[in-house]
Amino acid sequence: MSNIKLVHSGGNSVSLTTPDSNPAANRTFKLPGADGSSGQALVTDGSGALSFATVASPYSFSHWYLTGDYILAQGTSASNEDDTVENWAESNAEGYVRLGTAPTYSSGQFTLPSTGYWRFVGHMIFYHTTAVGDSFSFNIRRSTDSGSSFNNVAVTGGRFDASQATNSKFCWTVSGIVKIDNISTNRVDIFAEAVASSGGARLDGGSVANGQTGGTHMTIEKMANL
Repeated sequence: MSNIKLVHSGGNSVSLTTPDSNPAANRTFKLPGADGSSGQALVTDGSGALSFATVASPYSFSHWYLTGDYILAQGTSASNEDDTVENWAESNAEGYVRLGTAPTYSSGQFTLPSTGYWRFVGHMIFYHTTAVGDSFSFNIRRSTDSGSSFNNVAVTGGRFDASQATNSKFCWTVSGIVKIDNISTNRVDIFAEAVASSGGARLDGGSVANGQTGGTHMTIEKMANL
């Protein structure tokens, strides 16, 4: 193997050498014509041209809330209802900050801005306006066909006893990592399953601006690239 040896005036040297294994073909790397900025890294365009660039962290986050109480579907089956949770909006709190690009939202479904591994953490504040026994779950679901069908990624659930006082609000947290490998066809939603068809089941919501109490909320974070 050959190398380029740069000798310091003090006598020691630094060398650039070839790979341990024989390359599949001859390689040429063209150095940039100017130095980069502090903290930048040397990157390639995939064709041998090197340049200095800022390497961005894949991590990003945004925070979402329900704009008002969301009444879960009632009356479409004999005993239990299934319903995609809707009416999400990005936080309107005065001190809110977002890192990176936020997902887009429409009719209960989130479309992520880039491929990668995304974490959803939803805090679902659930209650009934009429006493009723109710076993239920909240699910994070992923679609690979633009929202036509979904599979569960994570589930949490519980039960309200019929003796529970009406309008008693409890928080269930559902959290899961969703792999997004196609931003054109992948969708994510939050789904309420097997909610009692009577009892006025609903999720607490409301503005978080100007010290208002808010309610059900969710954080969406990109954890890593694919």
